Amino acid sequence: MEYYFADRKSNILGVGSTDGKGEWRIDNDIETQSVDNRPAVELSLDIKFTTDQEQAVNEMAKETNFILYQDEEGNGHQMVIESVEHDSLGHIHSIVASDAGNDLINETVGAFKADKPYTIAEYITRFTNDSGWEIGINEFPDNVRTLEWTSEESSLARIIAVAKDFDAVLSFGFEFVGTNLVKRVINIRHETAGDSLISFEMNKDINNIVTHRDTYDMETSIKAYGAVPESTDGSTNKDPINLIGYNWTDPTGQFVLDQYGFLHDTIAVQKYSRLLSNSNPNPTQSDWNRVKTFDSKSQAALLQAALADLKKYNHPNETYDIDLVNSPYVPLNQTVHIADENQQLFLSAKVLSIQRSRANHSVQLTLGEFAHETVSFDERLSELANQMSNISKTVQYYPWLRYADDDQGTKMSAFPSGKKYMAIVWSNKTSVPSDNPADYAGKWALIKGSDGADGVPGTKGADGRTSYFHTAWANDVSGQSGFTVSGGDGKKYIGTYSDFTQADSTNPSDYNWALFKGEDGDVGPKGDQGLPGAKGADGRTAYAHFAYANSQDGKTDFSTTDPNRKYIGFYSDFSSGDSTNPSDYNWSLIKGADGADGKDGVPGKAGADGKTSYFHIAYADSSDGKTNFSLDTPGSRKYIGSYTDFTQADSTNPAVYSWQLVQGPKGDTGPQGPQGPQGVQGTPGSKDVPFPYVQLDAPANPKKGDTWWHGTSLKDATAVQRYDGSKWVDDAIAQAVLYIKELNSIILNSAEINSPNINVPFQHVSIAGSGILSSGSLTLNGASYVISGNIEDTNGKPNGQIYHTEVNPDGLLSYITQTDGTTQMHTSRISMGVLELTDLVSGLGNSAKYITSTFNAHDAVDYYHKDSGLETNDVKNLNISYSRKGPNVTIGIAFQMKTGNGWVKIADIRPGYSPFNSDDAARLLGSMSYTGAACELYVSAGGIYIIPWRGQGGYAGSLSFITHDAYPTNDAVVN
Repeated sequence: MEYYFADRKSNILGVGSTDGKGEWRIDNDIETQSVDNRPAVELSLDIKFTTDQEQAVNEMAKETNFILYQDEEGNGHQMVIESVEHDSLGHIHSIVASDAGNDLINETVGAFKADKPYTIAEYITRFTNDSGWEIGINEFPDNVRTLEWTSEESSLARIIAVAKDFDAVLSFGFEFVGTNLVKRVINIRHETAGDSLISFEMNKDINNIVTHRDTYDMETSIKAYGAVPESTDGSTNKDPINLIGYNWTDPTGQFVLDQYGFLHDTIAVQKYSRLLSNSNPNPTQSDWNRVKTFDSKSQAALLQAALADLKKYNHPNETYDIDLVNSPYVPLNQTVHIADENQQLFLSAKVLSIQRSRANHSVQLTLGEFAHETVSFDERLSELANQMSNISKTVQYYPWLRYADDDQGTKMSAFPSGKKYMAIVWSNKTSVPSDNPADYAGKWALIKGSDGADGVPGTKGADGRTSYFHTAWANDVSGQSGFTVSGGDGKKYIGTYSDFTQADSTNPSDYNWALFKGEDGDVGPKGDQGLPGAKGADGRTAYAHFAYANSQDGKTDFSTTDPNRKYIGFYSDFSSGDSTNPSDYNWSLIKGADGADGKDGVPGKAGADGKTSYFHIAYADSSDGKTNFSLDTPGSRKYIGSYTDFTQADSTNPAVYSWQLVQGPKGDTGPQGPQGPQGVQGTPGSKDVPFPYVQLDAPANPKKGDTWWHGTSLKDATAVQRYDGSKWVDDAIAQAVLYIKELNSIILNSAEINSPNINVPFQHVSIAGSGILSSGSLTLNGASYVISGNIEDTNGKPNGQIYHTEVNPDGLLSYITQTDGTTQMHTSRISMGVLELTDLVSGLGNSAKYITSTFNAHDAVDYYHKDSGLETNDVKNLNISYSRKGPNVTIGIAFQMKTGNGWVKIADIRPGYSPFNSDDAARLLGSMSYTGAACELYVSAGGIYIIPWRGQGGYAGSLSFITHDAYPTNDAVVN
């Protein structure tokens, strides 16, 4: 970094450098910026000098002189030296300087009340009048406010107050021609807060983390007062605005505004009330009350101020002191991430101040506004934990978890932010995870789909609550007829489900229904031979079967005898033996996993204490369970009993079970039925004519050529077979053209479909590589191919997000929305050789703000051109090389001086390579011929200029900057 020292007339007196190569050596330079002190910038530095240089350094770097420099982000600075400390013995000249904008602290402005709405530029111009400052960049050209100040203050304090009212951020800018300051501007911009995706890890980037917690400012309710309203009738003694009588309802139900103007947090009071006890687990009174005053001038504004304050202080305050070892430069107000895996502490924080030293190559960040982050883990962690339980206890294993950009471990990090892959390795070496990607080879798994950041919410973990198994009974498969939860005697169907609510649901649709009592079959007399009819119910004995497992599909730890499992499976049929095929059962969760403590969850009513619950089943031949009571012979008993408690062993007391009939008595032979009606007269034929059977069971005594339609009617037939004289063989319908109104569940092989419109709906399908469920449709409509649908949670319920991908002759369009279903979060377009990417920055709906970038073939190549052997009146042997990729330009230059003229143009800038917005780019070129000699190089849209310090010798160097010129397509392309 080079610092230029100038007098009050902007005459350059010397140049200092942090790399020790210039005339003056700069040490311990510290540039300080902070959120609270914006737009001001502070600078302190030490200048090393020799005895011969002592008088010169006192003249060059004295108080009120200027320091000029350009930072790494391309911002120009003019600093005013405010204080000097000169150490003759130590040969160190120390100075403290502040941004020249701080000169506005010396201007005073009085009270002011706007007579109409003004823009921010109009306010700042008014309060900096005759100061030499102009408005530069203005991102608020049309916003207006009617503002008032009742006291006197400095011009700087006033424009900072204006910016705060407009939610704007100010910065001072300086425009130079050469080293001459030509303009001082005040830039007005939007806040650029965002996620830097930069992470700091304990024992790598962090020395220590000290945690502080206190309740000094806590509150669970607030009585808010605002400003005193202006008098409209000349009266005095007005009371300040309060919230009494204001009508407002919180859509979440957490916050309640009562008739006395108190705003309550109904969740926080249950956690922190003084009345909290085992006998009163959910108190609603005895708040932590606070009375506070705000500047709000309306009840609506006062409500929002009070609500923001209550949300800020409704929990203990938690702050951290973080000792960073290594930190890159991060802009103010950007978010960074902190991880201490030993404490399982994962935080996000905002950058509140920056101290940057170019001489020491260091950056110190001050962090604040800490928030806890949740790190989601792959389900494989649970599987690995189960595997680890079988490993010898004499060996200690530790989980290593890392994230990366690809399956090779590129840019590996302990944080998931912005990463697509995750690896888990168990090590018996150390509890500190390795940072060598080779240790995770072959373990990487994709955890982030192609739609990028701000992904779809993952699966909610089990919360350790007590689960309950519910049963109901009814007379039909829908559960609507004869529904009851109090007893199953005489009912034909049983319904089951499990959840975390003790009370049984009275909604039949919540249950999974299965037949467990068959109909009593009737036996009629032998009648005249006719077409075979549908097979009737046979009065066989129905059996209820139960099994247990540790997974939702029943395949993990399947058992029909050991109920110590997380899931119960149920089905009924006419076979007394239990099936050993898990897919035959309908599975329900009956034992929840012990979950981690959630963050600030909504307190529920007092529940069980989180102990493991057990579901018990017994069997008997009487409704009280006393006859032939058994724990392990379900196939030969008529009644089933069940109960749930926290004891693993099954009770042998029939009285503790709830008993239900599951096997009805065998029906007696029914009376003879009436004579059936005369059948339709058939077409006369011979006995050899093939006969079509429509029935479920195989026809008796078929003859060759007979056909058998499997079903109760042609409408519901599932197959057709033909008898070849010895056995039934599959048959097919041979038809050249079929005219069918609707086809269901059809497989087409080797088919050509001629249709301009095709619609393929899908329900609850898993999106490949993500485990996320979705419902929607795939449509082909003319030349347009569209896939659209919604994102669902693990229960198949839409979470509000919509995605849409469309391919048409113009190209491809793809986007996904926020959970409001309308605000597009990520959008990509490919059309006619151009890729356009758009990301949501903030807001929703009409208030949404986006950033958009485009990319084409020109952006991916390097352009190159070289001019050699040029000569002017001032230089000779001039060689200029131009290179460009995208907007980034580098110019290399070498020449021999012929004269000592200053500020001379030595060449025109080549089209396609000029600096953006006509700004100069500059650097100091060292002489290759004379020690200490230098030449200032400037590049602008108007040409290439130099200011030599010596009219002889050779100079060479390079300069990089940004351009918005059209691409120089005639120059050489380097791929």
